Amino acid sequence: MARRGQDSSDKIFQRTKELRDKDFQRKKADKPKIPDIIIACEDSISSPTYFGLIVDKLIKQRLITQDSFVIANHNHSNPSGVLEDLKKHTCDNGKTYKDFEHKWIVIDRDAKRVNGGGHSREDFNKALQSTKKLKVEVAYSNDSFELWYLLHFTYRNTAILRDDTLNEVIKKLKAKNPHKFAKLNKDNVKQENFTKLIFDELLELQGMAIENAKRLLTSYGVEHNPESDNPSTMVHKLVEILNFINKRNAHVE
Repeated sequence: MARRGQDSSDKIFQRTKELRDKDFQRKKADKPKIPDIIIACEDSISSPTYFGLIVDKLIKQRLITQDSFVIANHNHSNPSGVLEDLKKHTCDNGKTYKDFEHKWIVIDRDAKRVNGGGHSREDFNKALQSTKKLKVEVAYSNDSFELWYLLHFTYRNTAILRDDTLNEVIKKLKAKNPHKFAKLNKDNVKQENFTKLIFDELLELQGMAIENAKRLLTSYGVEHNPESDNPSTMVHKLVEILNFINKRNAHVE
């Protein structure tokens, strides 16, 4: 009689253990995976600082870890070179770009200018073609990253050169906050301190910039050509990915 009672207790204990294990596995599966992302940028200050500021907010909210966001070492300023920077980067823990959930390069079309600077269409197109094979995403801007800033203020669908874009952005920032941007000019607009000020100032307008960027791409139809379609940008796609991480992991403890 005692043995039968012991067998019953053993079965109850085993069943309870199985239910607890299943509940643990379910909670573990339901908990969102902390995403990781690696980015290689064409410039060494403004765009890395901009995206770093978005990620800083995610880190403070414990939605992403310090080690799960990496900016690849900057050695090149041309599109195909930026892709090489991404491919060659090795993290302290041995991870390469292949090990990341999200892998991006941030590049400009930056057409060659008569007074020097810029790069060839061949180099730009080579980078775009190579990223498809490597499953790397591209946050490009035609002609420059500052187009993304401009789209926070207005929808622009006529061609604009990078110097004119800078001048427009500076003018609109000064109009929006004359005190904060009194000393802003084309020589310091890409500096880290002003990039931080610009990020904070434009954050409330980010939704408008995303919609303007999407509208701009749609205007080119299915035959959109990143190399020749000025203005255009895909920076909003990377911003949306980071915003999605925020929403997806909002309940991570």
